Amino acid sequence: MKFKKSILAAAVALTAFGANAATYSLPAGSGELLNPNTFNWSFSSVAADPAATLGFVIDGYRTLDGMNTYADFFVLKINGTEIGSGSFNLGGGGFSAWSGPGTAVTSNTGTSIGGNGGTTTISGVTFALNAGINNITFSYSPVGYANNGGQSFQDEAWGISSAQVTAVPEPESYAMLLAGLGLMGAIARRRSKAA
Repeated sequence: MKFKKSILAAAVALTAFGANAATYSLPAGSGELLNPNTFNWSFSSVAADPAATLGFVIDGYRTLDGMNTYADFFVLKINGTEIGSGSFNLGGGGFSAWSGPGTAVTSNTGTSIGGNGGTTTISGVTFALNAGINNITFSYSPVGYANNGGQSFQDEAWGISSAQVTAVPEPESYAMLLAGLGLMGAIARRRSKAA
């Protein structure tokens, strides 16, 4: 009889630790996109989360510009709301800047024109995840006054190579965890009284 109770207690304990974060990953990157252009990623979430996080990688091809006279400007929108924006030296020169939640790390640390592209990894972008369909929009546009509406595809391009959203466990999950631990405590207490 004690063995059956021990097995039951172990099963209850294991279910208490089942609360973990949901992760949504971009199934495939965008490939090279002309500037200006937009790339959309839509996915469905089972539950809402006011503190979800997004991380993604921007690929710059050839001479995508940072902040200079040929500046190319990146905008991130989630569910129609602008969350952040920036300009990054991904081979075209200029300096890199990100305005929004999270941090941006660019592979090119200088301001010179390298012509060999580069990457910017943006992580820790917090936002409110909706229950149901969520839409993340990545876009680039040529805003530098010397750009004249953009440069050719042979000169510069951009893309999103990866993106991932992580939702933290809901408060109900923590309640389930605490209830499981409480049940384990009650079983242990009952067991010690019986002994």
